[in-house]
Amino acid sequence: MPELTCPNGHASTEDDFCTICGTKMHAPPALTNCPDCGLARDSGGGIFCEFCGFNFNTREHGELKAIPTPQTPAAQTPVREWQAVITVDPSLRTAESPEAPEGVVAITIPLIRETHLIGRRSEKRAIFPEIPLDSDDAVSHRHALITRTSGGGLTLRDIGSSNGTTLNGKPLEPLTDVALNPGDELTLGHWTRIRIQ
Repeated sequence: MPELTCPNGHASTEDDFCTICGTKMHAPPALTNCPDCGLARDSGGGIFCEFCGFNFNTREHGELKAIPTPQTPAAQTPVREWQAVITVDPSLRTAESPEAPEGVVAITIPLIRETHLIGRRSEKRAIFPEIPLDSDDAVSHRHALITRTSGGGLTLRDIGSSNGTTLNGKPLEPLTDVALNPGDELTLGHWTRIRIQ
């Protein structure tokens, strides 16, 4: 792929997010809000809200329902269905952190896109992460990327976040891709834990 220039002037080899700073390479798609939780979504996106599981076709509330996958011939490798399970873990907070919110249930987000931005939403800056962590203000607006590989696996990259990202207890080097495995845990912000499964 030829090199492209991101809005911040970096040479990028990707056309969705800058491979250097993580900035979106083009204008965001037309957005609507989920009537259940208010999450901004691509109007041409899937039938379920990735945050709360609202079904845009049937107007049903509730958890995300499994979408049956077609049978694959023996010669093909089935695509692995990945999920990110987000929880609030008060044990992660430091002395400088505010109190962790109480009563927050785990949220499961299917990792169905090629790239998932982890961060906090900003209407003013047109930042609409696929994995929104708006309640944790120690998470950067553009914090990290989870990208699907050609073989169906996942990689994680901290894209220069202010407070860093830890994978299985080890701090990540910024702008370096690391392979993800089922059971891996990311910790970021004041108290956010994300389990990959």
